[in-house]
Amino acid sequence: MTRRHLCDARWSSLLRHVSGLVDLDGTARRFGAVQRVRRLGRAEDLLRLALLYGPGGLSLRGSAEAACALGMAETLSGKAVLGRLRRMGDWLDHILRALLDDIGVALGGELALVDGTLVYSCGPGRPGFRVHALYEPALGRFTDFRVTTDRVREAATNTRLAPARTMLFDRGFARVRDIAAVLGAGSDMVTRIGWRSMKLFDQAAQRLDVMALLPSGDAPCERQVHIAGVAAPLRLVVQRLPPAQAASQARRTRRRASKNCQRPDARTERAAGYLMLLTSLPAERADAAQVVDLYRARWQVELGFKRLKSLGALDSLRAANPALARTWLLAHSIAAVLTEELASRLAGFSPQRRSIEQAPAQLISA
Repeated sequence: MTRRHLCDARWSSLLRHVSGLVDLDGTARRFGAVQRVRRLGRAEDLLRLALLYGPGGLSLRGSAEAACALGMAETLSGKAVLGRLRRMGDWLDHILRALLDDIGVALGGELALVDGTLVYSCGPGRPGFRVHALYEPALGRFTDFRVTTDRVREAATNTRLAPARTMLFDRGFARVRDIAAVLGAGSDMVTRIGWRSMKLFDQAAQRLDVMALLPSGDAPCERQVHIAGVAAPLRLVVQRLPPAQAASQARRTRRRASKNCQRPDARTERAAGYLMLLTSLPAERADAAQVVDLYRARWQVELGFKRLKSLGALDSLRAANPALARTWLLAHSIAAVLTEELASRLAGFSPQRRSIEQAPAQLISA
């Protein structure tokens, strides 16, 4: 089998999967990706073009040449590719939603990690985008993506919420509306907070001094707290960091203050030596030490983003035009979902049960 035939076989398999979830031709017209049936008039060719330009790493001219070489068009210019790619954003976002809906939140486990990452273009004007994502350790993969401009802040509502889950957030999500959204969806949450990022109250509605609650020993301590806007009581869990880590956090605090031409607050330096967590998990489900251990699972979403940026070239955005950059990012997100879907299918492939000669067929048909 030639390389061209192998590529066509893999593309046909991928196309069958996507077409089973989305009416490509109908939605391409509805979202304006197809306006005139000329040269590249088929929706499947437009999707392939987006993948060639985005995760394929080709330039506009290179994408045009590849499209002609693959028989998608007889002649095609880079300018024609640019016009088509700039109109694809809403359509690709619809395809991404359909792929993620197919995964289904029920496939994952109880734990879900929420985070976001910024991606900037290297071109003039440097348009910025934020990729909001949901990572499920039970599946070892991302199960939700949303691409917005960098003006949209991180928020729990920018990812898919579902009941009966435990959502882990970083301190950027430590806001009343995010906590209320998660609890309103029937889930629990664990989020990191700063010593003055939220107003905490006791049962008598008296303001609590978080600094007075810092433990002197190595064992974590906890306190029931209340916040305005959330009816249910929460738990504040505080864990003292190891000396080396505490010193590193203190240096980072001083550098940040120096960069902003400010003098670091002594309380901020002291608080940097502690991990402060706010959770809605009841004590019978997780004690203070277990809450701390649970939060440490957040490193998995960081590795997931690092994998997307290093292996998937997510941080190599070259497009300066905002519409083109959005298409590029959405194409990368679609490729990431399809790649992880293929990897999950191939996880059942065992060389002990199949011969080496059977392996290529498994790769193509998966």
